[in-house]
Amino acid sequence: MRNKSWLIAIVVFAFYACSNGAKKSNKSDKAKPEETHEEEYIPKIKTGVASVTLGVGENEEDSKICYSYYELTDKSLLYEENVNKLLGESITIEQEEPEEKAKETKLSHKHFLSILKDFKRDFDKYSDTDYPWTYFDSCSIDESYKAFVQVFNGSYSYTGGAHGNSYEGYYLFSKETGEQLRVKDLVTDTKKLNKIADKYFRQSNQLSATDNLEEAGFWFTKGFELNDNFYFEKGKLIFIYNQYEIGPYAMGIIYVEIPISEIKSILKVDLDRTK
Repeated sequence: MRNKSWLIAIVVFAFYACSNGAKKSNKSDKAKPEETHEEEYIPKIKTGVASVTLGVGENEEDSKICYSYYELTDKSLLYEENVNKLLGESITIEQEEPEEKAKETKLSHKHFLSILKDFKRDFDKYSDTDYPWTYFDSCSIDESYKAFVQVFNGSYSYTGGAHGNSYEGYYLFSKETGEQLRVKDLVTDTKKLNKIADKYFRQSNQLSATDNLEEAGFWFTKGFELNDNFYFEKGKLIFIYNQYEIGPYAMGIIYVEIPISEIKSILKVDLDRTK
């Protein structure tokens, strides 16, 4: 009987201890603060069109800037600020005072419209013909890569003479450091990349591996050389050479397209996409 009493006492004690432990555990759980998840930061890109009309009557012509830029906030990252600075400096017209416009980094519709109004003012002041000058500029921001942002700026201008001038520029900025990426940042071996690019440049211009580039009309004095005007698209790394950069105006803008598969072994930039 005495053994049974001890057994009952032990069971009651164990039950009481477990019950208290459970209660304490519940109190402890309730005391824990609720987990909070910080909202993912998503850059905001502002787009729009600024335009002015030059000339009169049948000779009227619109000049436009199709702009894109980041709406900066206290959460904006360094690369967003650097992209805006680049666009503020590169979207200009030859007749402007560069020292004044280069300082402008706070972009807005008003800013781009002022560029066109200056262009119109110069046309009214300097043009000796009724045929209007023309200026078109278009820029875009590609946020689809995880490691970098890809910025495009293309323009066409005509201010008299035999022909107008076109320009296409691509700029890549690291999302981590905010710095602009150069050729040396793309690959582990720039000499090998240059050699591969030379092959595709010659192929696209119907030149053999031994043809002299200068004799073919290109302005390469020391053989083919890469520049820092490039972008990624549809499994290719594409380099751009603008008019007068490596040849006469008649050659137009020259593109060198290199399949990513050709440079995969030396590629060090991450091409994973966010979407």
